[in-house]
Amino acid sequence: LIDAIEAGGSRLPSALKVWIVGDGPETDLLKQRVVGDDRFEWLGAIDDHEMARRLRGADVFCVPSLRGESFGVVLLEGMAAGTPVVASDLPGYRNVVRDGDEAVMVPPGDAEALADALGSVLRNQTQTDHLVAAGWARAEDFSMVHLGERYVQIYESVV
Repeated sequence: LIDAIEAGGSRLPSALKVWIVGDGPETDLLKQRVVGDDRFEWLGAIDDHEMARRLRGADVFCVPSLRGESFGVVLLEGMAAGTPVVASDLPGYRNVVRDGDEAVMVPPGDAEALADALGSVLRNQTQTDHLVAAGWARAEDFSMVHLGERYVQIYESVV
């Protein structure tokens, strides 16, 4: 993500603000890379209430994972908040979204593709509106209410 923002140039809005959530073993090194760049705000670990508030307030939810994601719950959280999602094209995330429909997917580690996707979503209101509507519907498919209804149907068919 840092590489994409740094390489984004005119593809990204000049007033861009990036909230980075969480802490990991490379956090200090990553922070050093962007010292003095006020586009980046490091939030560290935040609680669920703050995460929901940030998701609802974001123009785009970027999930540039490189590997190891078995399922896209984090994508569902973004979509349920009504936020367009840009994420790495990983098999686990494909369990949840279709590229171009509920989210924009990019090759993992491809900073240029990530910058293009972020710029497109941030500048194209038609695309953003489509992603939000399709993402909301997809998140609803995974809601506890919907899953409960599906279990009832399964139990009724067995009985």
